[in-house]
Amino acid sequence: MWMSDRPRPQASLASSLADLVHILPSISVIPFLRAYWQTMQREWTNIDVLRMEKFLLLTRRYLCATFEVMKRSGWEEDLVGVHLALIEEIPCNVENMRIPNGMRFHVIDVYVDEMERVGALGEGSEAPVERLLEPLRGLVKSSPTKPVRVKALEALEDERLPGNEKDVGNTEKEDDGWGGITD
Repeated sequence: MWMSDRPRPQASLASSLADLVHILPSISVIPFLRAYWQTMQREWTNIDVLRMEKFLLLTRRYLCATFEVMKRSGWEEDLVGVHLALIEEIPCNVENMRIPNGMRFHVIDVYVDEMERVGALGEGSEAPVERLLEPLRGLVKSSPTKPVRVKALEALEDERLPGNEKDVGNTEKEDDGWGGITD
C-alpha cells in the first residue's frame, strides 16, 4: 500500500507524514517542520511532473498540520509567533531567491484553504486571523517578484476572510461605466 502510486494510498501517506507533528515532543516540532520546509525548498525544482501532485498534497498537509498545532495550543501567542516565523523564514520568505516561486505559489494557493480547514475562519473562532495572515502580507509588501505579490494579494482578498465577505444583499451589477448600446 505505501509503495502504491494510486491517489488514495498517496493521500493517506501524506496525511500520516504530516500527522507526525502531533506525536512529536513539542520541543521537536519546529525543527521537524523546518527540516520539511528546507527539504522541499532544496528539492522542489527536481520533482518530476508525475510526482508533483503528491508533493503538492504533502505540502498542503504540512501547512494544515502547522495550523492544527497552533489551534491545539489555544492559539497561544508565542507558539503562533514561532510557527509564523518559520513560515516567513522558508516558504513565504521575501528575500531568499533560492526558494522556488512554485513552492511559494502553492503555499499561497492553499493558505486560506488550510486556515479554513482547521476552523480558524469559522464564526466564533478564537484564531488570530490577522496575525495568521502576516506571511501573506509580507509577500505582498516586500516580494521582489510581481507575480508573487499579485498572488498573495489575491489570497488576502479571499471572500472567506473576515472583512472580505461579498454583500449578498446587493445583487445589482456593478456599474462598469458603459451603459450599453441605446436605440
